[in-house]
Amino acid sequence: MSVESIRNVVSFIVILGVLVFVHEMGHFIIALLARVKIKEFGFGLPPRIRRLTSWRDTEITLNWLPLGGFVRPEGEFDPTIPGGLAASSPWTRLGIFAAGPIANLIIGLCLLVIGFMAGWPDQVKVVDVSTASPAEIAGLQSDDVITQINGYPVHNTTEVRDLIYENRGLPLSFEIDRKGELSTITLTPREVWPEGQGPAGFITSGVVVKYKLPTALRRAVEQMIALVQETTHLTLRIVRGQMTSGEARITGPVGLKQVSDQAVANAIQWNEWFPILYLGAWMSTAIGLTNLLPLPALDGGRALFVGIEIFRGKPISVKVEKAIHAAGVVLLLILFIVLTLNDILHPFA
Repeated sequence: MSVESIRNVVSFIVILGVLVFVHEMGHFIIALLARVKIKEFGFGLPPRIRRLTSWRDTEITLNWLPLGGFVRPEGEFDPTIPGGLAASSPWTRLGIFAAGPIANLIIGLCLLVIGFMAGWPDQVKVVDVSTASPAEIAGLQSDDVITQINGYPVHNTTEVRDLIYENRGLPLSFEIDRKGELSTITLTPREVWPEGQGPAGFITSGVVVKYKLPTALRRAVEQMIALVQETTHLTLRIVRGQMTSGEARITGPVGLKQVSDQAVANAIQWNEWFPILYLGAWMSTAIGLTNLLPLPALDGGRALFVGIEIFRGKPISVKVEKAIHAAGVVLLLILFIVLTLNDILHPFA
């Protein structure tokens, strides 16, 4: 195995492991605060290597698979065990189940804040303007930074391109920063253009900028909202059958590893941390939102049963709930295998 391959494997294990560990720590901390007994907190996933120590009657263990950790509460399904999970109030259990996904969303936001402070491609600069193009006629120049289009703040080249293509033949108001001075120009993208040019006739590139904490926090919140909206919208389209099988690419661990490899390579090539930080934020957000889905064996599925219990005024049969969650685990394993095979047969470019 090459040094690059080892680097990529270690990077992926560390990134995914930390995010899973944070998820489990969310469950663990809220359970402790709610005085729910935890039988075992494991570093890594079983099989167990050894028992490290004990803290407040909780076994702390080290396990072979270096992917995060796990929490094993007392009386998970047995309400007769005092201080156990099933014996706690429905609202306590809801809080514990929600804590893991919420922890992932919080760490995703923190990674984005760090990214915007360390350096993020958050501005769009003009690098070339074609002769006699709408951009040149409007007065756009190389090194201009485009800050807004039609009043909408733009932060990447994709946003600029989309707004131009969506408004071909219509006047667009560009706010530009030229050597620290703001001005406004009006540019009308053409509907037919010469080969090698676009509707507006200029080329842009992203500019990496570093923000102080207040601005970094604001931009991180905006980016997190966009990530949540994008993930939720994608999930709804898949559920409603509004996407083809080719468009609805849901990746498994092998696909995530391939995406991680590319992020690490980009970070090294560009000498910037943002590709890895964005990957971590995206993965953490995806883990959090996925676990909130009301599906058996997931945190959202466990919370759904608690919600039904609150509505009915009594819990569902333990045998029924355990059987449903067991079936959910089997289905998740099948999905895991299918996604893994798909990632191997159709790797990300």
